[in-house]
Amino acid sequence: MNKITTKPVIFITGGTGYIGGTFLQLMLMRDYLNRFTISALVRRRDDAQRMRQLGIEPVIGTLDDLEIIRRESAKADIVFNTANCDHRESAIAIIQGLTKHSKETGKRPILIHTSGAGVLSDNSKGIGVAPEDDPTATIWDDTDFEAHTSIPMHAPHRFVDLEIFAAAKTGLVKTYLVVPPTVFGQGLGHFAEQRMSIQVPRLVYHSLMQRRAMYVGKGENQWTNVHVVDLAELYLLILDAALKDAAPEGLQGFYYPANEYFTWSAVAHRIAQVLHAKQLLATPVATTGLQSGWFWGSNVRMKCSNGVQLGWRPKNGGTQKMLADVEWDTTLMLRMLSMHK
Repeated sequence: MNKITTKPVIFITGGTGYIGGTFLQLMLMRDYLNRFTISALVRRRDDAQRMRQLGIEPVIGTLDDLEIIRRESAKADIVFNTANCDHRESAIAIIQGLTKHSKETGKRPILIHTSGAGVLSDNSKGIGVAPEDDPTATIWDDTDFEAHTSIPMHAPHRFVDLEIFAAAKTGLVKTYLVVPPTVFGQGLGHFAEQRMSIQVPRLVYHSLMQRRAMYVGKGENQWTNVHVVDLAELYLLILDAALKDAAPEGLQGFYYPANEYFTWSAVAHRIAQVLHAKQLLATPVATTGLQSGWFWGSNVRMKCSNGVQLGWRPKNGGTQKMLADVEWDTTLMLRMLSMHK
């Protein structure tokens, strides 16, 4: 008599989005459906139909449907939260569901949660020095968990990250915190290929609204970037290692998917060039004048030591590719604006 085996269950939030959709497509390309039962939270019924066609079980709902999220998380062995790093209530619901799963099965489920590098940012008002020119420059390393856990409460995304830390401390859930910097590039698959990232497209939008491209202060402040496909690869590496208890977890389980540094003035100048070529700006040169803040006026420089130890290597390009892809970001933004006229 053949023994019936049940495949582990993965539940994904944000599976129709930019990061989650790319990650989902990679799982399909790598035949993860043969190893796992995969379900995904979706808002629209046509997206649900497409999910079924792909072999993924759709769960109709939003991040505000907390009981649905608790229920699906309780059924799951692994949850990927890629939807909204500032939606605290849904993160709590996921943790509650996974905690129930742990208590009922005696097995520790896996939570891979997406935060954001804004939590590491400083409000430097456009001032920055390249790390190779400043040995005192702050470079966040994901192996320095004590530095990360000491970040003050007022930092962006921190109020949700603290919920993940609290879950880790119970010992009932294996938690892994992914902290993406500026994500760029065209997403993969039906759901993600027409989706936008946040920071660069939003600066394109701001430039269109102000009729000029701008940067904060001198524009010398720097962030780190990562291509969305390289980011998705890291999620898979964390998953595979977590299943073998071979990845840092809990209060040591931080992952900074870092590739190369760039300055925000370089991005602004590239946006000016692209929009000028499309006859949407009068000049191809960006200027100072953008209001400061953690988004475009700060420094975030990081390295992915934990990811590298798992075998992660960015392969889809860095700053040069990101600047080239401003053309794609602009295309998506103009398409979105034309749809809302």
